[in-house]
Amino acid sequence: MAKIKTNSSTDGHKILLQSERFEQMASEFRSWRMSTFIRQLEKSRKKGKILPFVRGLRLSAHLIYATRELLEGTNMTANWGHLLDNDGNFCSPECDVIIHKNGHIRQWNDTGKPVMDFRFVSMNNALVVISCKSRVRSIDEEYPREMNVYVGRIWLFGECCGPRSGKSLAKKAEKAGYEKFWYLYTWSPKTEATFNRGGWSNFVDEVQKLKDSV
Repeated sequence: MAKIKTNSSTDGHKILLQSERFEQMASEFRSWRMSTFIRQLEKSRKKGKILPFVRGLRLSAHLIYATRELLEGTNMTANWGHLLDNDGNFCSPECDVIIHKNGHIRQWNDTGKPVMDFRFVSMNNALVVISCKSRVRSIDEEYPREMNVYVGRIWLFGECCGPRSGKSLAKKAEKAGYEKFWYLYTWSPKTEATFNRGGWSNFVDEVQKLKDSV
């Protein structure tokens, strides 16, 4: 079959399909962030708003689905859970996303259509842990220190951050012990959301490197 010429390195079905996942995620989260109603609730101290914890949990779920898809056909997968130490006595802090070799020690709520899907994974099978945050304003320095006992590589993935804070947050994250930092888009109450497509491409590349290294 003759090779088809393309105009740039961004052409191709594979790239488009991977970008499609990002566009879906970023658009869904942005619509909730940009909503006038939601923004009014955020300014008030009244009840009735969705907690950042829940938004972060939704982000980690989306990221798990996307990562599983990227790892399809390998001996690796992604899950929410805890890492267990070598003796199986102690567990790590909660891991929003664990990229690990297939297999787990225990799965909680392992039904056909689970409400939750939480895995206990041996630290020896863990490759990367990803901490997910809703709106990133500061860097949690304690988390990588606690996690380094269980896994050597820790990434940070945010839904959004301020329009001018991406580079400074990345430097602070690196200093704190996070190997990588990404976000879906930048946003502030006074600006429109701007998608971080380059960041997503870099995330996909890093997961690809994991596939090639194992």
